[in-house]
Amino acid sequence: MQRVAEMSDMVISIADRYSKFPAGRYPADGPFNAERFRKEVLLPAIDEAERTGNRVVVLLDGVMGYSSSFLEEVFGGLVRARRQLGERLKTLLTIRADDVAYAAAKLDAEQYLAEELRRG
Repeated sequence: MQRVAEMSDMVISIADRYSKFPAGRYPADGPFNAERFRKEVLLPAIDEAERTGNRVVVLLDGVMGYSSSFLEEVFGGLVRARRQLGERLKTLLTIRADDVAYAAAKLDAEQYLAEELRRG
């Protein structure tokens, strides 16, 4: 079931906007790696959300699967790249999984984000 996004939500479906086959942490791991997604898709969206007061919603549904290295590099790496935002990242970013098949990936992604925020 697809939830309707808030007017201020900028929804990024990884499957639709990036790849149904995301894999790896770094560019050497393949064309649809986490570092590339973070730098080319997620960071520009976060920067725009900060300027406009919108929120970024990353939708995890629809891919063939996620490795822990991909999720950690995207979400833990986001904190490392925008450390100055600190806890504000929690208001700028929502990680969403509408399909129960992606619930574990959502929890993992939220955990990587929270762990990196705790490191301060």
